[in-house]
Amino acid sequence: MILRPLFREPVRSSLTVLAIALGVAVVLAIDLAGTAAAGSFRSSMETLAGENDLEIVTAGGVPENVVATLASLPSPLRVTPRIEDYAVVAETKQTLPLIGLDLVAQADRPTTSFSFPGVDDAWKSLAAKDGIWIGESLKRKPGEHIDLLINDQIATYTVRGVFADSNGSTPAVVMDISAAQHALNRFGRIDRVLVQVPHAPSLEDWQQRLRQALPAGVQVRAEGAGTNENRRMLAAFRWNLRLLSYIALVVGAFLIYNTISVSVVRRRSEIGIVRALGASRGLVLAAFVAEAACFGLFGALIAMPLGRLMAGGAVQMMGATVEALYVSSRPGVIALTPFSVLLALLVGVGVAVASAYSPAREASLCRRLKPWPADGESTRRECIRRATSSLLLQWR
Repeated sequence: MILRPLFREPVRSSLTVLAIALGVAVVLAIDLAGTAAAGSFRSSMETLAGENDLEIVTAGGVPENVVATLASLPSPLRVTPRIEDYAVVAETKQTLPLIGLDLVAQADRPTTSFSFPGVDDAWKSLAAKDGIWIGESLKRKPGEHIDLLINDQIATYTVRGVFADSNGSTPAVVMDISAAQHALNRFGRIDRVLVQVPHAPSLEDWQQRLRQALPAGVQVRAEGAGTNENRRMLAAFRWNLRLLSYIALVVGAFLIYNTISVSVVRRRSEIGIVRALGASRGLVLAAFVAEAACFGLFGALIAMPLGRLMAGGAVQMMGATVEALYVSSRPGVIALTPFSVLLALLVGVGVAVASAYSPAREASLCRRLKPWPADGESTRRECIRRATSSLLLQWR
């Protein structure tokens, strides 16, 4: 009653499976692309940040004289100015965070994640504008040359040292802050200043003191506050895209509903025969729901590679939107995780079953082809014979 009609009408069955596959693929692609578009942001801004309490930011960049103001305060503050951008390896097209640090001050701090291991003449290279330090996962050795695309210009840089990638973060390119300003053509301003303050007094008191010492328009906030704000905005952006992607499932749901409804209408006689043979209403309901679940399962299996393919095109557009409207970021790797596979299966089968439940319930409410007579055993046997003959005729 269920399988044979599907093979007799391959076009209708294929169209239904394809509709489910497209709907699930769109949902899966938006989820994968959203994760990849914001993926590098999650770790790149924390790269080599160290342990800090406050950060100082302002629109358009923090003036350099703010660093001098902080350094001249009569308090044991640890001040870390930073320039943050991105560099692209010309050979492999790999995008890496570019961090500009005060390397002289940074190397004097034993707790920092950045140092000059095994490079005796590193200090002599600080004045050179072509010196960089890179993460060990890039598999480069000191003294090697590497071409980087920075600020739309390709230049050759010399690897002066290699450092361990911190906490599993993406590998980064580190330059002295003056060299970074020169490479990015960003003079007189830095992106933010990280400040570590003593434990006493409270963090709120330190924020108030620094606000009074700094010029108007400069914001003093807890370290990581900007990162959390950007993450919340990105989460809202991705949720909006998910809601839009669910519209694609409406098409698949409508076709499932239509397919099962037509099947119920065309198989009323078969349903009546099966009911006459003793099938319960629950069994008929389960048969049509199982048919829809098969549509959803096959559609979800097709949607996995299709969604992965569609995500490759969507991630570029989403990455450009994230960078333009929210935060500097570069798309990460598109990964089809076990969670993504489970999401595709749940969405595909769930939508199909939910769409088919109403017509399947209608099918289960169909009455028997003939009610069981109550006037004798011979009449009962004759009814069973006619019902069985009709069922065999249907199969032929």
